[in-house]
Amino acid sequence: MSSTKDESLTRFTVAGIPLITSVSLRLGLKDILSAYLPPIYGNESIPVVDTLILLMCNITLGRQPLYELGQWVQSIDPSCFGLSVENLRIFNDDRFARALDKLYLADRASLMTEVVVEMIEEVDLELSRIHNDSTTVKAYGKIPGKTITGLELARGNSKDHRPDLKQLVFSLSISSDGAVPVHYKTYSGDRTDDTMHIETWTTVSKITRKHDFIYVADCKVCTSNQLGYIVGKGGRVITTVPNTWKEAMTFKEGLRLEKKGGKRIWRRKIPGGWGEVEYYSLFCGDYSTEKAGYRMYWYHSSEKRKNDALSREQKLQKVESNLLNLLPKLNKKKLKMREEIEKRIEEILKKYKVKEFLKISLTEVRQSYRVQIGRGRPGPKTKYKKCVEMVYSLVWERNKEALKREKMWFFSQNIRLN
Repeated sequence: MSSTKDESLTRFTVAGIPLITSVSLRLGLKDILSAYLPPIYGNESIPVVDTLILLMCNITLGRQPLYELGQWVQSIDPSCFGLSVENLRIFNDDRFARALDKLYLADRASLMTEVVVEMIEEVDLELSRIHNDSTTVKAYGKIPGKTITGLELARGNSKDHRPDLKQLVFSLSISSDGAVPVHYKTYSGDRTDDTMHIETWTTVSKITRKHDFIYVADCKVCTSNQLGYIVGKGGRVITTVPNTWKEAMTFKEGLRLEKKGGKRIWRRKIPGGWGEVEYYSLFCGDYSTEKAGYRMYWYHSSEKRKNDALSREQKLQKVESNLLNLLPKLNKKKLKMREEIEKRIEEILKKYKVKEFLKISLTEVRQSYRVQIGRGRPGPKTKYKKCVEMVYSLVWERNKEALKREKMWFFSQNIRLN
């Protein structure tokens, strides 16, 4: 038995490419991309659409930077895309960059909407409930200018606690059926969450082709303008009520004065826990918002109570430590006046947001002392003047009443639950 020296074995990567390409074929992704990309002039050896499909596979499987894409392409099995080994050699970072430039010029919003609608119809995605949330994406360095749609990096409310950095705001809406993304959008970094939901809900209603789906979002949707718009269009919303609302403060105050009945409605094993169980209870009674009469439910979560108590205790300890460090500095330098001391205390409480859980008292005592008039050593004829100064002392204790009632979370919707 003999073999030639020219024979060699080459290893290629297949990984999840067949799965991705089969989904792409099922959605007709090539046809959709071709409809939105600039026209082809006949001088391209490989269509732009094929380059973008390759890039999509890389983002899903590898996420290499642009300058490494050529090396990644050389490692995959060309037969997965109906290409030859020679074809793979022409895929370099310049080709991918040109393809991205053409995609950038396309109407990407309409393109994504068509892809999502096709996906919904193809897999029969259930869209009776949509969940929305947003986050910030920070950026380093100098990146000037705006995109053609007006998007720009800007300073805003940083969820990464980096107000010194510019950012973008990213909003994502997913279906309750499999957590499948159905809509996303990026905003300039100074855009606030409480101004996005009307636009998001309107777009999602066009995608789902109905208005009565349940829109689940955090308390940023809980504004009169946004709730009024969505409900006025026949929409339904589930959200949490901000603690700053009058209804929340009234309910908390009522709990402090008297006990309210409730019933346990659900228990579950805590994900990732060691057999620990979380309980949810619902307070009895009919509640609604004062302005629009939206239905409200008041819940108690055993796990949230535990987590909130731990977080609150850590903050209280930090505040008390700061107040202790403040004591030896009182009545000295910049802390001789009541206004100066109160300002410093307020800064500490504002930083940790636990003002209502501490009772702080700043007391003052008048102290008098004699001061010699004139220079020289004191003698029988030395004259003195009496001086009076205020000496401040600081004491505090925890507000047990406030700590006792801070144990539940609030839930509002315009839907009556059975």
